Amino acid sequence: AEASRGPLDVLSRLVVKPEVSGSDTLEGMVREMLRPMLRDRLDANLPAIVETMVAKEIDRITGK
Repeated sequence: AEASRGPLDVLSRLVVKPEVSGSDTLEGMVREMLRPMLRDRLDANLPAIVETMVAKEIDRITGK
């Protein structure tokens, strides 16, 4: 296993990933479309989620 690690490391450094800007790909377009939807959902639901989790943790710590 150790003997093959060196050549594999060299090979992995030789692999060149294409340079594409984030919004030029389908993944980039989806990411840009989802960002405002995710922000709205978190703004609407995160306070209640955090409050519930904190209450459960307080109950767990206090033994209730």
